[in-house]
Amino acid sequence: MRKLLMMLTLLFLVLPVACAKTSQVTDTDDANNNQFVIKKNQKKWQSKIAKADIVHSEFKVTKQPVSRTLDNLKNHNQVVIKGTVNNLEKMHSPKGMVYTKATVCVDRVLSGDDSLVNKKIFLALEGGLVSFDHWYGEKRNGDREMLIKNDEFLLPEIGSQIITGLIPHNLDEPLEYNQALRESGFTSQNSFAINTPQYNFWVKNPKDSKYQLNNPKLRNSEDNLAKSLQKLTNEINQKYNTTQKGQDH
Repeated sequence: MRKLLMMLTLLFLVLPVACAKTSQVTDTDDANNNQFVIKKNQKKWQSKIAKADIVHSEFKVTKQPVSRTLDNLKNHNQVVIKGTVNNLEKMHSPKGMVYTKATVCVDRVLSGDDSLVNKKIFLALEGGLVSFDHWYGEKRNGDREMLIKNDEFLLPEIGSQIITGLIPHNLDEPLEYNQALRESGFTSQNSFAINTPQYNFWVKNPKDSKYQLNNPKLRNSEDNLAKSLQKLTNEINQKYNTTQKGQDH
């Protein structure tokens, strides 16, 4: 009887350890599988943009409020996320415009709805692949691909980490833009709009150690807006950059 009790005790002690190991193995397998998918998507995207003609573009002027502090960022948005760009794809766009469909895995919610953690969402990023005819409104080079590069918003690399504020899509309005989103698989449940992407979007590319503003013009500017956003960038790295700090705070 005593031997049976000892065996049962050992069994109960071993079970939690075994479960923990199984969980760790599962997490590792998921991470490895995700990296495999990212590398596959990187290769596919690079092959598509390799031969495209490059055209530079800029944002149209808007009057949206710019977040200059973390409190601003959280107050101006429904949710602020830290995520990983899993894929970039060509998508439907209104005439004379071009957007790229980004699949983003939400790694952490910095403010807002925590239920988004580990979910994949779609974002429409300005710039990307488009046919010559669609971009210029002509019908003579239907097979010719253009890569539109927005000089104030670089397309993040697949596999990069991002931090940004998001607001809901209202896809019920009868707009050509909304129609393009719906044709590309966007819904009000699986997608968001980026609030002030040229000012409040941070990227840490796979080979980088820190997040940086995704607007090269702001990174190289010395005006008051640029200085305040650089200060916010430093704060974001201090609080949310796992590479720099070793852990999130």
